[in-house]
Amino acid sequence: MTTAMTTMKKFQDQYLTLMARIEEPVVSFTGRAAGSVADYVPELPHWVFLEQVPTMTEFVDSQLKFRKQVVDEQAAFVRKMVKAIHPLMKTEPQAPVAKRAAAKPSPVRRVGVKAA
Repeated sequence: MTTAMTTMKKFQDQYLTLMARIEEPVVSFTGRAAGSVADYVPELPHWVFLEQVPTMTEFVDSQLKFRKQVVDEQAAFVRKMVKAIHPLMKTEPQAPVAKRAAAKPSPVRRVGVKAA
């Protein structure tokens, strides 16, 4: 039986498979292009302030670590929110909206009208 979750998982797996197939040729092409152009890029001058700038690897590693912290924090928040709304979740299937409205009329609130 196909459920929404199995369909979603299937699409996620297909996406990751596609990305894995695309990444290798892109990385290979980029490496070849960088190698071809490298001889034409001048050397960076030695400036003292550049010694304090992180390397590209350090910067990327730092940002990936930050990304993980953000995702972990958001995951914890989502789990807390799901737990908080748990009382609203019904275990039995709900009737369609039109049938629920007909079966149980919503209370009418009269603002500014005094009962006789």
